[in-house]
Amino acid sequence: MKRAVYLFILIPFFACQNQSNKNNTAGEETIKDTVVNVQSLIELGGEKQYVEMTGVSSKNPVLLFLHGGPGWPQTPHLRYFNTDLTKSVTLVSWDQAGCGKSYMHNPDPKSLSLEQLVQDAHELTQVLKKKFQQDKIYLAGFSWGTVLGMHLINKYPEDYAAYFGISQIIDMGKSIVVSRDWIKQQAKLKKDKQMLKRLALLENNDTSFCKTTLDCFFKKYEMLTEYGGAIFSKEAEAEIKIAESKYDDYKNYDWLKGFFYSVSRLGNTIFETNFTGITELKVPVYFFNGRHDQSLPAIVTEDFIIN
Repeated sequence: MKRAVYLFILIPFFACQNQSNKNNTAGEETIKDTVVNVQSLIELGGEKQYVEMTGVSSKNPVLLFLHGGPGWPQTPHLRYFNTDLTKSVTLVSWDQAGCGKSYMHNPDPKSLSLEQLVQDAHELTQVLKKKFQQDKIYLAGFSWGTVLGMHLINKYPEDYAAYFGISQIIDMGKSIVVSRDWIKQQAKLKKDKQMLKRLALLENNDTSFCKTTLDCFFKKYEMLTEYGGAIFSKEAEAEIKIAESKYDDYKNYDWLKGFFYSVSRLGNTIFETNFTGITELKVPVYFFNGRHDQSLPAIVTEDFIIN
């Protein structure tokens, strides 16, 4: 049975789970209650990768966050927007290989694939369980990070107390079709003939309009943006830009260069994602989908839950 619900308040949930995650590994000394403030390079899969751990108490539950992209680090966003979470959990942000401060340290990792990133995340999970003496940790993924997240909970359910999928990717092919249908519906309502012409070129795979799968995805994203289907709030968009330029250790980071590097190494992995064959998830799962997000429409996730 797929167990998934929509949640709107995270912090009380983690606070209620506090006691259940204080189980120590047998024979180990009880962990001291200290403030957690770790910023370091950790070897994962034979590569040094950046990991940041923040929290008011080392005895709190641990939440590992898997960023989007691929190749779009969200450590600055977590610092800027999600400080309150660190009152209830030890928040762990990991810049995946080929991304963020991991990319700045090593701009050409030897191995970069979906399988390797899943293994890196699994290895990091073991590090966190041992460091904080917890039998299980919590896992959250955003967009691309939800691809890793679903593979992790499916392959290693014993490691995780719960999983939070934010802008969850279930069937990327279906999401693209639903997204295009929404653009068409809006264009007809607005009597936007130019948009309908562009959409027809996209649907017919016209190479004069876009050549590669990624190129076509960006064309669709541009159309969504014009209608407010990608970024709904201009105020939030402005705040995101502030977060990405606020911190000294990311000021010199070339976001687009890092993104295109990861995309070039990972190929069409994200576009080939399809989890509809999964019929059972052995950890509690909580999906968060934006009602205005037409890039990854919520209906695709809802259909997965129902079916």
